[in-house]
Amino acid sequence: MIPKLALVYLPLLFQVQVATWQAAPEPSFLAAQVEKESCKSLVHPKCWDPRAELKTDREYGFGFGQITRAYRADGSVRFDKFSELKAQHTSLRGWTWENRFDPRMQLTALIEMDKAIYSRISAATTADRIAMTLAAYNGGETGLVQDKTVCRATPGCDPDRWYGHVENTSTKSRVKWQGYGKSAFEINRDYPRDIEARRQKYIPYMEKS
Repeated sequence: MIPKLALVYLPLLFQVQVATWQAAPEPSFLAAQVEKESCKSLVHPKCWDPRAELKTDREYGFGFGQITRAYRADGSVRFDKFSELKAQHTSLRGWTWENRFDPRMQLTALIEMDKAIYSRISAATTADRIAMTLAAYNGGETGLVQDKTVCRATPGCDPDRWYGHVENTSTKSRVKWQGYGKSAFEINRDYPRDIEARRQKYIPYMEKS
């Protein structure tokens, strides 16, 4: 099932993908990622909505990619992905906090982030590399490097394979987070598999001949 607002924004996503990362492998995963980030469920009112927001005591995320600012207990900023992305990519220099809900800028940010992560990852197959990119998008590149290191030290584990290998080895907490019902490990490992499960329906829109 394609969410209703996806049909509004898929042409823009395709346009931005071609302009930003024309060589993206299996770009349908980008559409599936937008769905994953912006939708609580397929009937959620903020599904594929650039004004989707997640607010908790410790973080604020917005839009198609849930670009996040995280806060310490004293209210100071722990990390600010919005400012980081603007500093790293010239394509985002005109983006301001006041116009953070601009759909083109949000899609550009998501694609630029995925593209940069993907370029720094070594993997045995395209599927493994995409899965690692998504895991790093969700849980940070440092975390992925640590998990690959644990895999390398584990008998029978190939650090260049995600599925059945790195996905099973991690330094992430396995204690369930209050209010989430899952641990950091579970959330991160579910992320690539969930996006892969959503990807197929977007192939006709994103992988045009």
